[in-house]
Amino acid sequence: MSKIQTANKQSIIIILSLLLATVSAVSYINKANESHTPETWTSFVYKNGYESASYLRQDGFDDYASCKVYSQDMSATYQNAPWQCGSKCRFDSMRQGFECESMIND
Repeated sequence: MSKIQTANKQSIIIILSLLLATVSAVSYINKANESHTPETWTSFVYKNGYESASYLRQDGFDDYASCKVYSQDMSATYQNAPWQCGSKCRFDSMRQGFECESMIND
């Protein structure tokens, strides 16, 4: 084998190794970012309307249906105040408020 062929094979092996390392790193990062907590729902009842900062929040619902029933009951208590249920909600310290992956009201 000539020196050129040997150098080409070494380059190909190095490039394939780097590509494999990159794919492995991306795969590891994606798996690390997956949520390992069960999905929970949070009820938000805006007792003075959506535009007010005043809302009632209740955490820990296992499914949307139970969150919806609670929210509708609380809404009726406050003269049919608007409500929403959010999944996987957490407090965002930068915005000083709660952020949810999805918000539903149907």
